[in-house]
Amino acid sequence: SAISPGTELAAWRGLPPLRPGVVYPRLQGYCNVARVTACGEGVKSVIEGDQVLSFASHRSHHLLAEADILYRLPEGADADRVVAAYLFHLGYNAVLRSDVRAGSKVFVIGLGALGLASVAMAQLAGAEVHALSGQAAPAKLARGYGAKQVFARDDAALDTLAADVVITTTNGWGDIDIALRAAGQNGLIACLGFPGRGEPAPETNPFDSQYFYMKQLSIEAVGWSPEHDDSRGFNRFNERANIAFPARAIEDGRLDPAPILSGRYPGEDIARAYADLDARKDNAVTYLLDWN
Repeated sequence: SAISPGTELAAWRGLPPLRPGVVYPRLQGYCNVARVTACGEGVKSVIEGDQVLSFASHRSHHLLAEADILYRLPEGADADRVVAAYLFHLGYNAVLRSDVRAGSKVFVIGLGALGLASVAMAQLAGAEVHALSGQAAPAKLARGYGAKQVFARDDAALDTLAADVVITTTNGWGDIDIALRAAGQNGLIACLGFPGRGEPAPETNPFDSQYFYMKQLSIEAVGWSPEHDDSRGFNRFNERANIAFPARAIEDGRLDPAPILSGRYPGEDIARAYADLDARKDNAVTYLLDWN
């Protein structure tokens, strides 16, 4: 399984949950590739020995309904790479929901796992990609994924960037201020992060009229897509299709997850993996957990 750092570290730190319900214990993880060890009666889509991608949490074994299989890996596929497909799917979903086209100017705020995935998917869509980070190591990774330029937070050039789409992957109110400044006329701010989570009320107005009103901006949450297609194909870009796309791109070499996969830990060492990610040990982006 792969750690989704933004979601999982927030829970590990004790930040407020994203939705009402049971707060503790929190079930962690949703990027899981497992080998099928047995099939129930009537299962048609997989056989024993297949590898399947699912939303199962971090664990060594689990029972999975056939309908909950997100993607069946082709024979010979590398599970260590394909397990990251969901992280790239989130960036892909942001690109789709934001109507990014070839030639669009896209600005990605934050270069953690989701920010880097968003850079990669926007570049794959033909966009001119820019990014924001205060650290040299993720900035280098972003350039490797095709970012044309990586800005610092205090760069005055952000006021004239005029991005068609700003993808925010962070929670800080300060980055929303930057998004408002960097967005162009009739631009879209696409939120993969959770603005204000764990922070006090902002000191500045996140809907300041000089930006929000005068530029006629749209602000949208872009983390979800339809779970399934419908019977007539109107949900063509649904969760399973959107996960399959980066999975196939990983398999055929168009997309390389290696830069964001900073190492691996035995599954029972998950607490140490969280602590090392929280401390940004060796500029880690995320880790794999090995449940063999």
